[in-house]
Amino acid sequence: METEKRLIIAIAASVLILVVFSWLAPKRQPAPPPEQPVVSGEQFEPTEESRPTPSIDAEEEAEAAPPIEAEMAVAAETEQEVRVDAGLIEVVLTNRGGRALTWTLQHYTTSDGAPLQLFPQFVDQKERPMAIDLDDRSLADLLNDALYTVERKKLSSGGSRTSGERITFAWSDGRGLSAEKTYEFREGSYLVDVGVEVLDRGRRLPARLTLGPGFAAQEPSSSHSNYYYESQAVWDVASRVTRTKKGKLDPEGGFSGPAYWAGLEDQYFTSLILPHDAQARVHWRHLDLIPIPVDGEEAQEAPEPVSTPILAVSIPDGGGQIFIGPKQYDLLKAQGSDLEKAVWFSSQDWLRVIVKYLFFCLVWIHDNVTGNWGLAIVLATLVLRIVLFPINQYSMVKMKRTQLDMQRLAPKINAIKNKYKKNKDAQSRSKMNQETMELYKKEGINPMGGVSGCLPLLAQFPILIGFYNMLTVAVELRGAPFFGWIHDLSQEDPFWILPILMAVTMFAQQKLAMSKVKDPQQLQQQRMMLFMPIVFGFICLQMPSGLVLYWFANNLLGMGQQWLVNRHTGRLEAAAKKA
Repeated sequence: METEKRLIIAIAASVLILVVFSWLAPKRQPAPPPEQPVVSGEQFEPTEESRPTPSIDAEEEAEAAPPIEAEMAVAAETEQEVRVDAGLIEVVLTNRGGRALTWTLQHYTTSDGAPLQLFPQFVDQKERPMAIDLDDRSLADLLNDALYTVERKKLSSGGSRTSGERITFAWSDGRGLSAEKTYEFREGSYLVDVGVEVLDRGRRLPARLTLGPGFAAQEPSSSHSNYYYESQAVWDVASRVTRTKKGKLDPEGGFSGPAYWAGLEDQYFTSLILPHDAQARVHWRHLDLIPIPVDGEEAQEAPEPVSTPILAVSIPDGGGQIFIGPKQYDLLKAQGSDLEKAVWFSSQDWLRVIVKYLFFCLVWIHDNVTGNWGLAIVLATLVLRIVLFPINQYSMVKMKRTQLDMQRLAPKINAIKNKYKKNKDAQSRSKMNQETMELYKKEGINPMGGVSGCLPLLAQFPILIGFYNMLTVAVELRGAPFFGWIHDLSQEDPFWILPILMAVTMFAQQKLAMSKVKDPQQLQQQRMMLFMPIVFGFICLQMPSGLVLYWFANNLLGMGQQWLVNRHTGRLEAAAKKA
């Protein structure tokens, strides 16, 4: 009995242990469904034959434990263009990489009146502006060639913000790699807010946004062959602007620093990225590409590739901005971020100040007096001559009096030269020079007076150079008419009328400044001087007509002042003869 009781107790205990173990043990979960392939952003729907047959346990516990879903890929099926009209600019984007195809300025035109496009086009062009740039080039190529989905959203105005539109490009491979790029356009603004985010399995990759390949206004550039630069890199780091001359940028390089902005430029327009980051990363490289001629240019039979820069700037988590538009000083200054420094006035700090204030003077005259940039140039030239009149008058009178004094002493000086003409030794030459200097001293004439009279003219030379620089870079003159045949002050005179008038007035001014001489050496010097107007006339044939207009107006005013100088010195000479 005892043994039987123990057996019964053992069996009961075993059953109890099995029941308790079964209750405590976790129930079996159904196996996760197999990963399904994804095509064009839509989840693949398996056929009946390919569906796995669920187990009885899985069917019973389906409601208790829902299956884990695979990440869905995001991509478009076809390439499409997205056109955005923001008033001042019209932009065409592509969902292939979310890049830009064209960037057109609505208020600036080409010579035939068409809106101005700023992005060069190349043969077999694969690279486009606004591409994603990563340290891993193969990954960047994958993201830039992918077809993104497009979402467009209208932005309402509020406070100081105007209405606009946000364009969002999104792509994901469904396996943890994704990219999103946003553009936010505002009506009536050249600034565009931009954001770039690249994620690899939840980790944010440091991405950069590109400008290029190349940058230049798409118009026939033959008229600017001597004064037009394009695709030049420029950046502002810690309020110091650096520019690289064409062909002087290393084939590949970069830097990190407190960059306010960086980008590419030509003479009148610029393409800049404002990263809004304390430490931005700037990287550049070059591609050899064959440019497609723009309308109005003849295609070469065997065009050669040209080295074209691509510049990339990092975009931080908070996003950044893009400015693509004219280098108009007041417009850039109103945007902040030192953007006005994109206007080149001079490479020298001291001369830059002069050029800047000459520019302010010209703008003020145009906005408040004339309303015509050609008349503003003429009036600014007049103001400059009036300000410099005392210096010019002193210098010109002194040089004229020195010429007259030397002319009066010419017979006596020639007599001294003839006296020692046959003697070539050093002692005779020393005596000749000594007698000549004694004659100057006796007559009270300083033979270096003409040179000293030139010094005040040299002192104003930086102002004249500053005026030249200012007229060369002022985008306000681009497309600005004067009157008659001058339709664009930034281009050359089509009929060469202004260059001819400039050369004639330069010749007349030099004739007025010359005195009648009989000395063969002085006569030869005068003939050489009279040849200079012809040389400068040829140089001016391809100069912007605004510069030639300034030179012509300056010559006319110089002729008037030379007439006053001749009249003054003539009275002095007549008074000396009477005495």
